Amino acid sequence: MSRLPLRIALLASTTCLTALAITAPVWAQDAAATAATEEKFLLDPLVLRAGQPKVASEVPQSVSVVGQQQLDDIAPIHIGEVLDTVPGVAGTGSGSFFGQGFNIRGFGANGLAGGEAGIVQLIDGEEKYYESYRQGSLFVEPDFLRQVEVLRGPGSSTLYGAGALGGVIAMETIEASDLIEEGKTFGGKAKIGFASNPDSILGSVALGWRPAEDFEAVAAFAWRKLGDTKDSDGNTTIRSDSSTPNVLLKAKKTFGDQYVAFSYQHLEAKGDNQDFDQMHGAQKDLFYPGFSWGVGDITTRDQTAKAEWGWNPADNRYIDLTAALSYTNTMKDVQQGDDPAEPIMDSLLGKRDYRLWKFKLNNVADLSGDSYEHFLITGAEIWKQDRSSSVPSSSHPEGYTRGWSVYALSEVTWDRLTVNSGLRYEKQRTEPKDSVSFDADERSFEAVEPQIAAIYRLNDQWSVFGSVAFVNRIPTVDELYDGSMITAPNPNLKDEKGKNIEIGTSYTGSSILAEGDQAVMKVTLYRNHIDDMIIRAGAGPMAYYTNIERAYLKGGELEASYLLNDWELGAAITVTEGVDQDDVDLDTLQNNRLMLQATWNANEAWRIGARSTLAAGRDKPDGTHRAGYGVHDIFASWSPQAGVAEGIEVQMGVDNVTNTDYTPASWLGGPAPGRNFKLSLSRKF
Repeated sequence: MSRLPLRIALLASTTCLTALAITAPVWAQDAAATAATEEKFLLDPLVLRAGQPKVASEVPQSVSVVGQQQLDDIAPIHIGEVLDTVPGVAGTGSGSFFGQGFNIRGFGANGLAGGEAGIVQLIDGEEKYYESYRQGSLFVEPDFLRQVEVLRGPGSSTLYGAGALGGVIAMETIEASDLIEEGKTFGGKAKIGFASNPDSILGSVALGWRPAEDFEAVAAFAWRKLGDTKDSDGNTTIRSDSSTPNVLLKAKKTFGDQYVAFSYQHLEAKGDNQDFDQMHGAQKDLFYPGFSWGVGDITTRDQTAKAEWGWNPADNRYIDLTAALSYTNTMKDVQQGDDPAEPIMDSLLGKRDYRLWKFKLNNVADLSGDSYEHFLITGAEIWKQDRSSSVPSSSHPEGYTRGWSVYALSEVTWDRLTVNSGLRYEKQRTEPKDSVSFDADERSFEAVEPQIAAIYRLNDQWSVFGSVAFVNRIPTVDELYDGSMITAPNPNLKDEKGKNIEIGTSYTGSSILAEGDQAVMKVTLYRNHIDDMIIRAGAGPMAYYTNIERAYLKGGELEASYLLNDWELGAAITVTEGVDQDDVDLDTLQNNRLMLQATWNANEAWRIGARSTLAAGRDKPDGTHRAGYGVHDIFASWSPQAGVAEGIEVQMGVDNVTNTDYTPASWLGGPAPGRNFKLSLSRKF
């Protein structure tokens, strides 16, 4: 295992950071809240997807929330720029909008394909999954987001799906309340923006309408012109020339104690002479002189539709029922480009998609008594996933996955003690289609996932927490039936079996270093033992999926935040280590790193800040070494509160100010993008 000098310094700094209590600031939005509540949520944001909504310091697991203010500070071009700020999360793809894959605590994308098999990705509660050779896995318009939560570890498997060894990425889109000022029935926001690397132009408009208390709607449109990504020397690494319109529609109608809601999201990106390999670029001469993965005319389409009914009778606390029918689809259509010198292999052309139909019932029963608070969440799901390809390809085998599950999560609080216990049972059947050219039978799997977590408030400032979770990750269609011209698939893969233990402490207090200051801190340590871990062994055309006997992952995260007058200071630490049964480092490990942020609210109009990521180097199992690096970003915003410019906001930023040349340890290729200038102008109305 690699010896990382920075690791000791990071761990030693924990005590100092605890005293200073500085972390990446996280936010929650509530226009009607009091000033005191707003300041509390500023440091200790509301978590929506970890069972009953509660502030982060009261959740017995490692969780991060990126709220609207931090999203504005980041001004992301793609979702990877948001998740780069979260401890424990690392990208595995590229700086391209279409090359984003993710890794949490060593679980997730494998570098060649973007499937987040060990991570559950949600947008407004609906699962997103896409896997295709040398493509990204998640295509989201960040201008539509209001909050992103990352629930690290398998504690959220109970509610969101078997096998979430790494955790859950939960994205929430804008609501009417984000656009409409108090006392009005209509509101909106228009925005134009520019970025230099990858070169990008954005135009968007979002409208909110609430003509009556029982009805609200949102309509938003965004258009991005996406261009090439360049390294620190100005060399093009990823060609992504694309026009990308996006639509978000939401409506909700309330009938007494019931409601019906509908939402639809649609992204349609058409690229010309775009790199087929959006995770690593052309990689010319990789296998032989003149080799290239080629450029093509590529369409990326992503759809999410949901109809939901809810019933919460005021006179029956045992019923808070929702029923949701959803459809999601992610598709790529690859055609030859205009450059005959860089053709795409015929087997990689055509349409490849994932379609998922799901019906879900969920109920929250309030079973509280005089001396305790008790909520019981129960539910059931049934779904069908269709993986298809218009061109038979061993690297994108077609197949169906059908499944159903039932789950229950109990949350009980007695005075200072909260105990969460959960159980999920899931049954899946995977069936290859006729286009799979080798002899393969359907496979059936089941997962039984119990968990228990507890948090105890020692006093008004300090809490301790811990959890134990058992998880089964069922192999996906691509893992079971993926092959190549040289290697055969492995349809006899076993499911992964994970046993995860976490312990931690959280702190929240005020008037610590100065009168009126506030601080929040959370430290989590974990150890994960995985039997039959699924890996992609080999390299290039020799790669194949297989089980390794055992793997061990351990590490920790620290997040803390400090607020004093006009200053917000922040830091976060990530430490991850992992080996197989032979004590060989896993190839999926990210950099150990320290993230720092400082923001100064100079006056009512100006907000100025900087963030830094200091990463330790990492030895790779193939004998190579990924060097450590330091990357620094600056940002500022101007939003006058009076006069003719009231309602206007100008955001400015420079990412990678020093134009550092670096490649994260979790990336298969590289380098990462060089310096990037960003500027946007928005107007509320």
